[in-house]
Amino acid sequence: MSKRSSRGADSGDIPRKRLKVVHEPPTHEEVHTSRQLTQLLSFENDLKKARHGLQSFKVVLDKIVYEDGDHEAERKLLFDYLNSTKPRDYEEAPIFLSEMMETWVFAGQHNDDNVMSAVPAIVALLLRILGQTLEMVPYGLGICRTLLQKRQLELIARNLSADKGKEFVISPMLRLLREMICFDGGAVAMPIFRARSFTFRSLGRNMSIKYLGKGQEERKRPSGRTNAVRFFLSALKFLNQEAKRELLSQKDVTFALIRTIKDDPPYLVIDILTALKAHVLLDTKLPRDVKGRVLNANTLSRIAPLYTYKQEDPEAEGRETVAEIAHDFLQFSCTVPSAGILRPQSGFYPAGTEQEAESLVESRRADDLGLENIVWMDQFRQETTVRNVVLSDFIQNLRPWSNVKQAELLISIFTAAPELAADYFFKKQGFTFEPKLSATWIGYAALLFGTLTIDIPKYFGHPGGYSPFPPPTSVVMDNIMPPPLNPKALTRCFSQKSNLISFFATRLLVAAVEKLDRVVKLYRDPCHSNKELWGEAARRLVDEFCQRSLSIKDILASYRSIPERDVLHREAASRLVRLYYEVIPQIALIAKFDVSPSLVVAIERLDKRELGDTRDQNLSLIELEHLLVIARCSPGMRWFANLGGLALSPFTTLLRLTVDTWQGLSSDKILDVLNFIAREQQLVVSSPGQSGLAPIIQSFRLLKDASKTESIAEIWAFLDQCMSRCATRPIKYLDMTGSLLEEEIQTDGASMQGSVISPLTMAILEQLPSTVGTGDNKALPTLAEFLSHFVGFSKLAGGDAALLDCIFRRLRVCFPESLQAGMQVAVPDAPGPAPTSGPMDSDTPMLDSTPRTLNSTDEEGSSTDAKSIDELFASPVGLELDNSALTRWSTKTVDELIDEGYAARLISLLASEHTSIRKEALTNILKMAVRIRESDYDEKDQCWLLLAELAESAKRQVDSTPIPTPIVAFACHALGVLRDPLHDLYPKVNTFLNRGPIWNLDRLPLVYEIVQEEPSVDGSYYLGISWLVAYLLDSLRTPADLALFHKKRMFERLLSLASNPYMRAPLKTQFLRILYQTTCIEGGSTTLTTRFGIIGWLESQKASSSGEDAWIYEALIKRVWKTADEERILSWSKGGIRDVVDA
Repeated sequence: MSKRSSRGADSGDIPRKRLKVVHEPPTHEEVHTSRQLTQLLSFENDLKKARHGLQSFKVVLDKIVYEDGDHEAERKLLFDYLNSTKPRDYEEAPIFLSEMMETWVFAGQHNDDNVMSAVPAIVALLLRILGQTLEMVPYGLGICRTLLQKRQLELIARNLSADKGKEFVISPMLRLLREMICFDGGAVAMPIFRARSFTFRSLGRNMSIKYLGKGQEERKRPSGRTNAVRFFLSALKFLNQEAKRELLSQKDVTFALIRTIKDDPPYLVIDILTALKAHVLLDTKLPRDVKGRVLNANTLSRIAPLYTYKQEDPEAEGRETVAEIAHDFLQFSCTVPSAGILRPQSGFYPAGTEQEAESLVESRRADDLGLENIVWMDQFRQETTVRNVVLSDFIQNLRPWSNVKQAELLISIFTAAPELAADYFFKKQGFTFEPKLSATWIGYAALLFGTLTIDIPKYFGHPGGYSPFPPPTSVVMDNIMPPPLNPKALTRCFSQKSNLISFFATRLLVAAVEKLDRVVKLYRDPCHSNKELWGEAARRLVDEFCQRSLSIKDILASYRSIPERDVLHREAASRLVRLYYEVIPQIALIAKFDVSPSLVVAIERLDKRELGDTRDQNLSLIELEHLLVIARCSPGMRWFANLGGLALSPFTTLLRLTVDTWQGLSSDKILDVLNFIAREQQLVVSSPGQSGLAPIIQSFRLLKDASKTESIAEIWAFLDQCMSRCATRPIKYLDMTGSLLEEEIQTDGASMQGSVISPLTMAILEQLPSTVGTGDNKALPTLAEFLSHFVGFSKLAGGDAALLDCIFRRLRVCFPESLQAGMQVAVPDAPGPAPTSGPMDSDTPMLDSTPRTLNSTDEEGSSTDAKSIDELFASPVGLELDNSALTRWSTKTVDELIDEGYAARLISLLASEHTSIRKEALTNILKMAVRIRESDYDEKDQCWLLLAELAESAKRQVDSTPIPTPIVAFACHALGVLRDPLHDLYPKVNTFLNRGPIWNLDRLPLVYEIVQEEPSVDGSYYLGISWLVAYLLDSLRTPADLALFHKKRMFERLLSLASNPYMRAPLKTQFLRILYQTTCIEGGSTTLTTRFGIIGWLESQKASSSGEDAWIYEALIKRVWKTADEERILSWSKGGIRDVVDA
């Protein structure tokens, strides 16, 4: 084979087989006049010159759009050019930019991609500039209509359908289309859509032209996909519903929109999700089926990876991240029915259960065979049928154990569609709860706990009230105890050495038992039409829970192994044991649990103050409450035995803890248990109206306040001995009571027939002689004082006065003569006559002041030194600002909001010093008003009007200063009037609300109407005055409130009303309370003295009052003097005030 011959010297003239494409950058020149620009843009057959002119024009436009400054010269040049080339008005189809359009057509005929790309890019910039000037908008609309002519539409379609490699041709065209559809608020959006065969050509394909460079796509140089997506989102914004519906029906476009969203730059992801939510999901005119086409299980699953989106947007600092926006989008899409994904469902009743309802009702009437009559009751143990198939498929792709936000989304979906909870765990066969201390296992546990805490759907999801038949037991059980929480897994969790694993398992079981308790109560609701069937279902449900739950023995073993310092775990474990005893006692009573050792340890821990942290003390106290409930249910508990480690019996030790209640720790539940045990053991009388252990508790609190702690321990030991004897032999002390009554009747002839007294009192009477004879002499005075208080409080609690006096005489005889003379029955001090009878609530403190004796003289009782004006008016006044009201109201019914004060507490937050709290309160008040108006509450319209007018009035200054307290107080009190149409002030409040939508914040509402006008109901004048005084009392909190009272001459009116000699004492006391409250405000006493002559007014009232009330006015005079500006008062009165005060 011969060698190939050389081509010779002329071989270079032979053309290459493949042309080498070289992109030469376009040239340009500076443009100074519109004439020059017209010449540059005139039609040229030489496309190189045409490109030169186009590039020169683009430089001018770029300078206006992208560079800083006004660019007045460039704008004038541009507008002059446009005016000079404007088509004539009489043309039928005017063509704007005719020379440029000719150049574009010529470039298309010669396949010049550079010019084909340059023209759309220039026109897009031009439209952006024209849209900023109102006068040039018509010119821009003319350009848009020119582009929608057939010749230009063909060029648009040609650019859009260019090869994917020619992104420099496609992207400018997409930018131009976006500018066109957005121009003048979408004025040409519909014409663009009508030409969709040209303008929307290859849109789905163009959305797949992704950025292929290194790093993150720059915002200023968007890819073809970015431009296509922006054009599509702009179309969603400006098209009407019919056009939008047709656009969204193009599956290739909607699929391409979401398919690669996880690879898009942050700003584009945010734009996509925001636009879809605003223009699709929130569009109420779009049908649900259209929304469902856009968001199906496939598209939702492609949005879910955004939870782990890694790209960062440097310009988005301080704003929501992509993961947060994706979470909000998915949560809204999956939980709001109007979004189109969530379908109507019936909670715990799976699909198909409603089909045979009518036939089941008939068969139920004919043959009552119980739950066996319901065919579908046991059909859902292996699988459940759901109506929300899309959500069921979607949630299987989530990873809630590895992402907190995904767990929140799943819990939200379960809350919105309860039918999905059982279905999810059934399909999640790989979801095991085998204990392993890892982040994944903790995520599993958190998801299960969130599932268990979901509220039970109303009527179990059945529409229109309770169904005649209970839901399938297996479905309800899967919501109470999800399948992963099987006995095998729970047993392994509780046998683990790691306390964290057993703690998580404990919390899960606590939530499960609490949910079971709520479900069983709903099963036993008296509203059911077939109570027997629902009761049978409740028993079956409890039995199945007992089979799937953990044995009580394992729980008790775990509780005993918890370290003493792990108070959080111990509280949870004791709560679980308590719930077992209360909810499923059939399991709890299987094991013999001696609660005494645990109770002793808990009491010692609290008694010795071993826990320094207040939170740990609270948890220990709660644990103690749980143990007490368990002990109350345990018949073998030895309440009055001396257990190891305790100086006193458990009962007495708990009673001492109740007396202490240090650092504000609540002991109400402990006191309830103690009163129950005392009645059961016959320490106290169990008849209605008796106060139980209250006299003992209050007597010890008096001794504690008197700082006599040295001798109190011996008194506790004495009382412990008496209680133990009384609990052991209560009959003996009941017989002693009878003997005492017979003896007194024979001696004095007094009639005590039917009198009763607690056996504990008789035990004290029996044991006192030996205690006084052998006890410490130093403790005897304290013991004598304690018994005096005890007898006095027993009288105050409703005990028989004659019998108690008899016992007190016998008690006093036991003490040495030196102590007998000072022993007197003592009761708490109170203004006016001391009560000597009547029941006393054992849960309410009876004592807030120092004692006084029953046989003290009137002169001693009325002395100012013995009584305190601070104690008389010490009850809290003013509005209670409780920030928890911002969240607590949302879980309450409308009746609870109005009747139980939740609405009033929310209103009071408008007077808060913190702007954020005021704003949040205002927002919640508006939400509450809407909720009340949509409810079936009887007085909903009046309550809504009050809240709406208050919110409208508060909007003006809620951002700057607190709302005046009188306005807030009036709204709170008026709400109480509106809930009762029979209230005397109901007409006046409604008249006030109907005057106008905005209140004057510088006035005190309804004062003139109540004081000066006739009452709405005859004889109700003083009732209105009483309501007014209560509302004014709550209105005085700050110096600003005091200034408003002064400005509106309120004190003159109040003093005039209080001078009425026929006014009853309780109402007059309320007036005096306002004066006292004024002295508590800075400058209040000085204002009262110098502006209103309060000292003289009090002197006159003192002179005209009875002897019992004179001390109040005298004390108020001293209070005003003590809290006023002394120098100013002396200067104002020229020293005369001192003589009055010292008199």
